[in-house]
Amino acid sequence: DKKSTEDLKKKEITVQIKKTKELRRSMKRHLTGHVVTRWYRCPELILLEKDYGPAVDMWSVGCIFAELLSMIKENAATYTDRHPLFPGNSCFPLSPDNKVSVKNRGFSASHSDPLNVILDVIGTPTEEDYSFATDTKAIEYQKTLLPRKNINFKTRYPGAPDNALDLLNRLLVFNPFFRITVEECLNHNFLVAVRDKTLETRAPTPVVLSFEKEADLTEKRLRDLFLEEIN
Repeated sequence: DKKSTEDLKKKEITVQIKKTKELRRSMKRHLTGHVVTRWYRCPELILLEKDYGPAVDMWSVGCIFAELLSMIKENAATYTDRHPLFPGNSCFPLSPDNKVSVKNRGFSASHSDPLNVILDVIGTPTEEDYSFATDTKAIEYQKTLLPRKNINFKTRYPGAPDNALDLLNRLLVFNPFFRITVEECLNHNFLVAVRDKTLETRAPTPVVLSFEKEADLTEKRLRDLFLEEIN
């Protein structure tokens, strides 16, 4: 059945993830580690992964989708009842809460850290879910987090249709290698009624931004490039 096929696929992916773990751990960082607004930051960025990709955006889409679902009256009676799914005031270890004096195995124990907030919603990940992590400090940090159960999105968003909740669950998957892709998201049955493929444009080749190769890319130069693109 479908679940058995998905479970088998996960096991196969996990084997490949573990095979490449040492390679990914030793690779030189080419992408910034401090990226994405805190409330929309995915687990792999919080856990300091150097090798990340489009899955980071799919997680952010899931966070925004949850906010859109909260605009349904049955889910939130007034605008004051609407809240981001993963609010947080700090982000250990990227931007830890320096006011926190409580330590757990040497790590700051702040319940407002995004990873704690995320696990309050999706529950404690399995060993398979954590299999992508390569940073030693991040792996030790996740071991300090208390186990917890996931919430039922149907309870949180009672006015949302089942296919919307299915899409939300597929977007907010802890392991980026298991998370739904852009193509899978567009093909999801929640979007069947509104998707118009004739309006979609697919780039024939990877998009290359030539200015990224400039040796002296100052803040002023970046601002000028942004204005040039906007105008």
